[in-house]
Amino acid sequence: MNILLVNDDGPYSEGLIKLKEKLEEKGVNVFVFVPHQEMSASSHSLTLNKPLHVKEIKKNYFIVDGTPSDCTYLALFYFLKDKKIDFVISGINKGYNMGEDVFYSGTVAGAMEAYFHKISGIAVSVKDFSDIEKVAYHFVDLFFELIEKKLPEPFLLNINYPEGEVKGIKFTSLSSRLYPGNVVECVDPRGVKSYWIGGVPAVWNGEKNSDVKAVNNGYVSITPLKADITDRDFLKK
Repeated sequence: MNILLVNDDGPYSEGLIKLKEKLEEKGVNVFVFVPHQEMSASSHSLTLNKPLHVKEIKKNYFIVDGTPSDCTYLALFYFLKDKKIDFVISGINKGYNMGEDVFYSGTVAGAMEAYFHKISGIAVSVKDFSDIEKVAYHFVDLFFELIEKKLPEPFLLNINYPEGEVKGIKFTSLSSRLYPGNVVECVDPRGVKSYWIGGVPAVWNGEKNSDVKAVNNGYVSITPLKADITDRDFLKK
């Protein structure tokens, strides 16, 4: 099995390193293509206004001066074009990706880029790396269980891990995770007026079967996603 790993945290993320180790212990051929620096909240963007630089820092481990989507695209259509990539896994990300986060998330975008090209993608996130060894082990076992279930392919899954002990697994819908509008005016070191977006805690809201409810109650949340966000009810009207 050939698996492409991408992320938005960069090449030295503990989540990426542990995931690679656990997959290779299972005999998987792992290829890594990740941004050369953190690209959180980069959304689903491709770099079209400049050429991209790619460097192999060790065998099958590449860094790209671009976005997570760039990483997936370059790997599939140039560097690994002669290999059959079976799955693309994005993560393990430091920080949850639930609710509206899936639209901002570089982690989700890295997996979704594969899905656009008929390859199954999985985005994996956790609040922090305090239990990353355990999470990586659990996810790899879960990954092979999902494969055995013969899920319809291609699929796109957004997976979030709870803090502490895992009580079980729930298939969930997206919740609502909105950030109150907040802009802070500041002055940069050269005296130029600047503006800082964000910095305010999110406001959560979720149905009984939502991702946030599952994670808050100690369950791994698995949310199947798709690219078509057409509002069908509005369209009918």
